[in-house]
Amino acid sequence: ENITLSQQSIPSDQTSLLGQEEEKLSNNFYQRLATWRVDDDGTNRTTYKVLCTVMLLPEFLALAFIYFIHGDKLLLVFFTLFTMLKFLTEIWGQETATWTCPNSPFLFLLVYIIGLPSVGYTYVICMSNPNIPDLLFFDTIPRDLLGAILFFGGTIYSWSYELLRFKWKKERQNKGMLHTMHHAKFHIHPNYFGDLFTYSGWALVLGTTCALSLPIAMLWMFLIFVCPNSDAYLAKRYRQDFAEYSQKTPTLIPFFPASKVANQCLALLAFMISLYYFPSCGRCS
Repeated sequence: ENITLSQQSIPSDQTSLLGQEEEKLSNNFYQRLATWRVDDDGTNRTTYKVLCTVMLLPEFLALAFIYFIHGDKLLLVFFTLFTMLKFLTEIWGQETATWTCPNSPFLFLLVYIIGLPSVGYTYVICMSNPNIPDLLFFDTIPRDLLGAILFFGGTIYSWSYELLRFKWKKERQNKGMLHTMHHAKFHIHPNYFGDLFTYSGWALVLGTTCALSLPIAMLWMFLIFVCPNSDAYLAKRYRQDFAEYSQKTPTLIPFFPASKVANQCLALLAFMISLYYFPSCGRCS
């Protein structure tokens, strides 16, 4: 009876408003939990940048040390240090949150406690037992050479896009505008596209299908989670400009259909291939 009287004492319109506020707070909580690009609420980006740097440096330096003591993996030491510098550029080069420097405690823990250590593990296990031939394409191209070309090509493509975008964003006349110049003429996320080549080259130099399963799984992750997350942020921030841009521009792969269905089909294929190769990680001995 007390409950009934309490409910009746609140006008229906106020009850509705309270419900909307509760739903809004709940949605805001889950958004912050699951995304790295949330609206600026005064969060100190410098704090996140410092924390990400403090976590990033020992993880990458430890991986470089493992490659160094292995003896015959000196090229991988350079890969590791080169990638570390690229990540530091992404962390400190902009104020907008990214997956390398998220604006969410949950994503921070996911990236630096689970994500990067898992990648490091995948790129170390089986290192002493490569199962990809040293010569590829009818024994004509050395695996390490092809891997180095893919790594440096992908990294330079992704890194140059980031640097050009940072420079473009800092110009006064471009303030508040959607960046569609340079690499972004051909696809919405050039940095992630370059990363696919970077980690594929890294995997080839390692010479294991276990390592090769990672960039294939990344393609699935980019198309299903990472790119849609970034697109939602861009659509909210730039509205009409992004709507027009995204309708005519491929999401990840240049000249690939700018279609959600096409992306989902490609993601499913990548997921199945990665599942096929991943069990090799447990057969290294």
